[in-house]
Amino acid sequence: MRCLAFLTFILLLTGCKTSGVKDLPQGLIKDSIIPRSEMINILADVHLLEAALQMKRNKNEAPTGFEKFYFNKLFSKYKVSDGKFKLNLTFYEGNPENFRKMYEDVIKELDSRGKLSPLK
Repeated sequence: MRCLAFLTFILLLTGCKTSGVKDLPQGLIKDSIIPRSEMINILADVHLLEAALQMKRNKNEAPTGFEKFYFNKLFSKYKVSDGKFKLNLTFYEGNPENFRKMYEDVIKELDSRGKLSPLK
């Protein structure tokens, strides 16, 4: 349930952005744009990882460097760097309406994995 609240917060936060990105962010070339469908999967995994890490933090089980190790593993799974992910996130955030729709698909992806609904 907290995950749903967090995702809702992200949607509201990004929906408040008024200016769109007309050009690609500095450092991002057209060929390095992560496809929308892959970005949805990456974002879903990022949110699951964040939730797992928060649970570890709440139990005081998160040693120093713990987060970086797991994020590096996640990004290597998709063959992207942390920097490329951040640049693509900026790119997709540049169009708030499309980004909102993308996050609707992220929520659907999480729900399809059975991680979002406490009733499953």
